[in-house]
Amino acid sequence: MKAIEFEAPIENGIVHIPKEYQELQQSPKVKFIVIYNNNITKRDADTQAQLEEFRRLRAKSNNKVTATMDIVTNIDELIDDDLF
Repeated sequence: MKAIEFEAPIENGIVHIPKEYQELQQSPKVKFIVIYNNNITKRDADTQAQLEEFRRLRAKSNNKVTATMDIVTNIDELIDDDLF
């Protein structure tokens, strides 16, 4: 018996196997041992679901990212305009 370890998302009861282990699909039978963190709160799960939805929508979008770290963190112009 061979053992491998990987983390994978579970969506609607389906475990998404990483590409490097796709040969598992050819096996007639495999044994899963699941280790999970049961300290995740509903808020954490909701936040994670929102992040996944954002990533999904962003992947489908053809919009370019227009904000950069420099633009976001550069407040000099705001200070010059007496906003701070």
